[in-house]
Amino acid sequence: MSIKGNPFWARKLLAVLVVAACSGCSLLPQEDEPLKPPLVKPVKENYEIAEVKVGSATKRITGVATVESTNVKNHEFTGTTGKIQEVLVVKDMTVKKGDPLIILDAGDSAIVLKEKQRDYEQAKYNLDQAKLTQDPNKMKIRVMEMDIAELRLSDARKALEGKTMRAQMDGKVTFVEASKPGDTIQQNKTYVIISDPNSIRLAYSSGNTSDMLEVQVGVPVDVTVKGKKLTGTVVQSPSNTPATDVKALADRYAKTVFIDVGSPIPELTLGATADINIVTRKKDNVLLVPQRALAQYLGRNYVKVLDGDSIKEVDVEKGLETADGVEIVKGLKEGQKLILQ
Repeated sequence: MSIKGNPFWARKLLAVLVVAACSGCSLLPQEDEPLKPPLVKPVKENYEIAEVKVGSATKRITGVATVESTNVKNHEFTGTTGKIQEVLVVKDMTVKKGDPLIILDAGDSAIVLKEKQRDYEQAKYNLDQAKLTQDPNKMKIRVMEMDIAELRLSDARKALEGKTMRAQMDGKVTFVEASKPGDTIQQNKTYVIISDPNSIRLAYSSGNTSDMLEVQVGVPVDVTVKGKKLTGTVVQSPSNTPATDVKALADRYAKTVFIDVGSPIPELTLGATADINIVTRKKDNVLLVPQRALAQYLGRNYVKVLDGDSIKEVDVEKGLETADGVEIVKGLKEGQKLILQ
């Protein structure tokens, strides 16, 4: 029987084909539905916080000062030349006034002195002989000859004495030029410095010129030396330096504070050190913030204020900057929370 032209069999065949097609579709793997991303809670950022507080702002200078003498003598060779024969002193040696420090090679000076002593004795003898003659003119000439011989003898003694540098005062040797026998000396050069250990002061130097200029004469100074506490007084600072044409001295005065310690204690020996604390400025009942709370940009000073969950930048006006914190003159109030930079 032919299917063609038979409607019944045609419908049966179409149904079979549809079922087969559907069965074929069921054999393919089914795609899984895409997974939804897990819910992630945002991480809460942790800040280092500081509060605006009321307190005292104290500006101070702290450091290590050195004990030095206020009575110092520089020793030089003047009016003489020669080579060093012997250096008799070393640093920290105690000397008495008149003690020899450095001796130069005498050269011909000793011989010249002997010759002048001979000439003086000869002139003296000639004067005695002239006195016996009772001749006034001859006696006058002999007196003049003896005066000349005496002056020349004095010059020869000074020349020989000039070959020896002697201590001009009692004290302690605080400097000796590095010299050795055979070195030719230089005129007006300091070879030895002697300091009086009983007249002392403290000297503190710093390159921070602005801070040093705030130190005023007369302010008290806390001094600590080997655990012992003293109170000193500023007697000279860069704000009141004495006039001087010596550049090295002017440079030192511009960066040094000198402190009088009154009655010194045995621990304050020449060259020893002491810790100092000088209060230059102090302001009470001011708003203070840590230095790390401040930020700068193009001359603008600002802080980041934490207000609940929000952060805002606030411009501020600074006052005194100290180790205790920075004074805020304008822009903040007590209790506000700041984010540290």
